[in-house]
Amino acid sequence: MTPSTILRRHALAALARERTIALVAALFAALVLVSAYLGWSATSTVDAIYASATHWFEANGKPVPSNPVTQGSPLALLRNLTIYISLIGAFSAIVIGYRMVETDRRAGVLPLIGARPLERLDYARGKVSALALAVGGLAALAGVVGAATLAILPSVHLGPGDWARLAAFFSLGWLYMMTFGLIAIGASARARSETVGLMVPTVVWLVLTFVWPALTGNILPTAAINPISALAPAPQSTIFDLSAMLLGPFSLAEAYKYLGAELMGYLPDGLPPRGAVPPLVVMMLFAAGSGLYALRGCLKLDMTKGGPDA
Repeated sequence: MTPSTILRRHALAALARERTIALVAALFAALVLVSAYLGWSATSTVDAIYASATHWFEANGKPVPSNPVTQGSPLALLRNLTIYISLIGAFSAIVIGYRMVETDRRAGVLPLIGARPLERLDYARGKVSALALAVGGLAALAGVVGAATLAILPSVHLGPGDWARLAAFFSLGWLYMMTFGLIAIGASARARSETVGLMVPTVVWLVLTFVWPALTGNILPTAAINPISALAPAPQSTIFDLSAMLLGPFSLAEAYKYLGAELMGYLPDGLPPRGAVPPLVVMMLFAAGSGLYALRGCLKLDMTKGGPDA
């Protein structure tokens, strides 16, 4: 068994004992269920109205229009998942990434690890792979709930292409959450205090989620938590044209919401991305940068300090 495998198992076992992690994961699962319920409730209501209207049209000898539920993409019923993943999912990944290193530091494990013939790269591999599995569990949980919701709705029929796009959507969500989790690992490893280690990734997340969209497209925080309003085009203004050109390539949250809307089938026709860089490229660059930041943090981690009073 390689050292990175041992560290990964240790990290996952420590996470399983964390009440904070369990609470955040439970909150995320509850919101995924809420999103599924909202999609089911909206579909059932529209179906009931359509059934009632069908009887009226038939009684009056008029042609029956198509069911509105079947007009759009069936995946759009789960559009609220885009927001929940970008908010609670990303914050959950931050907490998980932060605890990856901080748990070792507070438990006094770091000096023991540093005293062994262990490469720092093995430590980084163990922590990053544990984060990938933990965040993958969150994405898988959301995927199971979302797929079950779509499967039990009688008026929703998904083809192979729809299932493939749904899988791609949750893979995209995993990549988005991983980005913030990696930032949290790097910040926790480099920070001199426990507070700073959690504050840095949280501030980055808040800026990218709420401040950047307001600067690039006048998307206020109340609109940023709505899957439809978050896609509103920017006002016709020289200032916003310039900010979109300069800041758009760094707007990670908008890139994720754009790709999520495209995969789930509720992206407005003709809506271009916020910046000149393709949204998928933006996400890949952020993920690569956060991975390098986490790697550097683990390689520079001070293994001599640890314990409850560290």
